[in-house]
Amino acid sequence: IYTSQANLTQPLFYWGKLGTAIDIARMGEKEAGYGFTTAELDTLHGVAKAYLAVLAAQAEQEVVETRRKTAEQFVSDVKAKLEAQTATELDRLRAESELLAVIPEALQADANVKRALEVLNGQLGLDPKTPLVLADLGHPEPSARPAGAERSELAQLKQQEAMYRANEKIITSDLRPKFDLSASYGYQAGKTENLWKEPYDTWKVSVTMKFPIFDGLRSSGKRAQNTAQLEQVKQARIDRERSIAIEQSTADRELEKAVALDEAARKAHDATVEALRMSRESFDQGLITSLDLLQAERSERQAESQRRRAELGLWSARFDQRRALGLPPL
Repeated sequence: IYTSQANLTQPLFYWGKLGTAIDIARMGEKEAGYGFTTAELDTLHGVAKAYLAVLAAQAEQEVVETRRKTAEQFVSDVKAKLEAQTATELDRLRAESELLAVIPEALQADANVKRALEVLNGQLGLDPKTPLVLADLGHPEPSARPAGAERSELAQLKQQEAMYRANEKIITSDLRPKFDLSASYGYQAGKTENLWKEPYDTWKVSVTMKFPIFDGLRSSGKRAQNTAQLEQVKQARIDRERSIAIEQSTADRELEKAVALDEAARKAHDATVEALRMSRESFDQGLITSLDLLQAERSERQAESQRRRAELGLWSARFDQRRALGLPPL
């Protein structure tokens, strides 16, 4: 007897289990997208901070290099004046001491620049030795507080909450009766010569109800686990909301402080530039010594370094504020 049979089973009513499973899959896609956004923002701000670190190291290197060149020039000038008997041996020793003191700082500044460039290349996914040419950001223009976006971390946690709530519906549906449509088609022939000639067809259509009686408390365990995970994610969302609020208020205060420091550093630098100009005039007239001029030069370089650091600190504070608001650095 030759027999063949085809069976078809189609779910009819599962209390929304199948549609909810599809919804959970879509929620999972959105949740993964929010996670990607968080990683993208972290990478962008990591690159921005590394970029600022390179600019700060380069600014410090420029300041130290200027001090070194100035010290070399003073040594040359003092030696010339010593030969003309218009300077003392003490002036020469002071000038050489200043030069010898700035050389280690120049070497350290050069090493800091190389290290900062290696860190930036690492953030960009490049070889640490890749040469980079960076443009200066300049002084940031004053602007109002930007409008923030919903933090992707919070959106991700909210999606996880929605997924656990939807999963509760699936677990509940497993405890209820289900209805399936079953259909079958059969073909049968008693002899070989009757194949495809005298078929014996059988058709069968039925609706089947499955009712769960006892599953070893697996569904109850799943529900308890799902409820615990939902509460855990809910608490994580609440904690994250609080930390983000603190992060935003802290970023706003730090930006205000950075603006004040930048303004103070710029005014202090202007004052030291004027003081250096007057000191040079006094030195040319013989009213002050070379040590006084060296101290004025050092003060001007230190003020320049502080001005650059304050400017980059202002950029860093702005980047932190934008990160707290869920925005890219620029």
